[in-house]
Amino acid sequence: MTLNITLKGIEELLPETEVRINEKISKVEKYFNNIQDARVVITKQRGQFVMEITLHAAGKILRAEGRGVLIDKALTEASEKLEKQVRRYKERLTAPKKGKPMPEMPSAIEEQPRIVKTKSFVMKPMSIDEAILQLELLGHEFFVFREEDTEQLKVIYKRRDGNYGLIESKE
Repeated sequence: MTLNITLKGIEELLPETEVRINEKISKVEKYFNNIQDARVVITKQRGQFVMEITLHAAGKILRAEGRGVLIDKALTEASEKLEKQVRRYKERLTAPKKGKPMPEMPSAIEEQPRIVKTKSFVMKPMSIDEAILQLELLGHEFFVFREEDTEQLKVIYKRRDGNYGLIESKE
C-alpha cells in the first residue's frame, strides 16, 4: 500500500504524526488485504484540523473525514469512521446471499419514518464526469448537481451493475 499525505495550510508534519497515520490506516488492512493506496489530506481551517482519508481497495473508493482542534483528534475520528465503513463493506461481501431471513415488517403501531436531518449546500455547475468523481470520492449512492452547459438540475447515481444512471428533469 502506498500512502500519500498532502498538507494544506500547514507547514510540515511531525514524523511521529506520520507514523500514527500509517498505524491507523494499517489497522484497516486487517479487514482488507488488498488496499492499493491511501490518500490523506490534512487541512487547517478556522483553528481546526480537518483530515480526509481516501482508500482505494478492491476497485472501491472509501472516504472518511475527521475534525478536531488537535491533529490526533482529527486522525482518530477519521480512522474510526473509515474502519466502520470498511468493516460494514467487508461484512456485506461475506454475508450469505441465500437463506437470509426476511426483515420484519413494521407494525402499524410503530412510528412512521420522518425527516431527521436536512442539508443545504451551494451547487456549483459541473460536468457529468466531475459529478461522477464527486459521487465516488464522497462514497454516496447518488449526487445532485447542476450541469455546467445547461444549468439544469440532475442526479447521478450508482447502479447495482457498477454503471451509472442519470436522472434529469423535463421542462
